Amino acid sequence: MARPMNKEQLISFAQNEYTKLMDLISKLNEKQRDSEYIFDNRTTKDIVAHLYAWQLLELNWYKEGMKGNKPDIPAKGYTFKDSPALNEKLYQEYKNIKWKELFDKFKISHNSLLKIIESHTNDELYTKKKYIWTGSTDMAVYFRSALSSHYVWAQGLIKKHFK
Repeated sequence: MARPMNKEQLISFAQNEYTKLMDLISKLNEKQRDSEYIFDNRTTKDIVAHLYAWQLLELNWYKEGMKGNKPDIPAKGYTFKDSPALNEKLYQEYKNIKWKELFDKFKISHNSLLKIIESHTNDELYTKKKYIWTGSTDMAVYFRSALSSHYVWAQGLIKKHFK
């Protein structure tokens, strides 16, 4: 997948990959989606919960960061090296959420992130070190990770299992 180089591409890639993911999931029956393990001990529903959980983290990073704070990224007590442990924590937190509720919340978090992107200029999204909270990188990296890149990852897992 090409890397989005501007705001319009960032939005377009996110929307296109989201649509592909939703189309893929819509072809699964409830048992396939909620009970069939596709990755380790995770179902498609668990993968969507993972996406949602990371989008909530991103929304919090953004909210805190734009206040001038330095949020705990990825989460309090975790570094990116600890991602497996954080992912397990998030799995335990969201594994019992019902599909309808998860699906609705996931749509909301996706749209919330897109609205944030839309509210910024290319300069605000793509200038490295512009904000304290983004460290040495730019804000677009965080949005790409929470949206299109994560969607491509999820699609790959689902396609590989159900081919």
